[in-house]
Amino acid sequence: MAQAVTRATGAKAPVSTAPDWDARFGSDEAFYGLAPSGFVMDCALALPAGARVLCLAEGQGRNALALSARGFEVTALDLSAVACEQLRDRARALRLPVTVRQQDLGLWTPAPGSADAVVAVYAHMPRALRRQVHAMMIRALAPRGLVVIEGFRKEQLGRQSGGPKNPDWLYGVEDLREDFAALTIEHLATPDIVLDEGRGHRGPAAVVQFRARN
Repeated sequence: MAQAVTRATGAKAPVSTAPDWDARFGSDEAFYGLAPSGFVMDCALALPAGARVLCLAEGQGRNALALSARGFEVTALDLSAVACEQLRDRARALRLPVTVRQQDLGLWTPAPGSADAVVAVYAHMPRALRRQVHAMMIRALAPRGLVVIEGFRKEQLGRQSGGPKNPDWLYGVEDLREDFAALTIEHLATPDIVLDEGRGHRGPAAVVQFRARN
């Protein structure tokens, strides 16, 4: 989800607030669709059975629910109270044991080694804050753990298929290489794809898909 936090350390531009996201998700229970990211599901094949997966800025939960259905132990974090409640309701309806927590990522400090994978899909925020969150993703990883990121790259500017309008909020390939220099990069691609993920993401898009291992 195109998620930001309320308190962005070192941010140079205004960030989205919880009420912004509450209004967006409250107006559409599938704003970014219901189907999970195909890239995330492909990456999940590299995880052991029962792996602990942490989904950041997970919104209404399309990836968290699909990962839980595959037998992973999933915790989902999001800034929006509305999205968190929607995800809890869906998890209960599907009888899936997803743990859901409302979380400002600017204040997030995970326990070291607490996750076998950390997933961030369209988790957009200012560059300074993104570096902080990426450092926390590394902190959360257990040995041989995976970081999985999918989001809009800078070439998305001017396209109408979704994403922030500020280039500072968009991913750069070299930024990812720098932020995750301590990990082994297993996959880094910059495809142009056509999104059909609810009314929030629809049309031709420039994305980056990234996987790295601890």
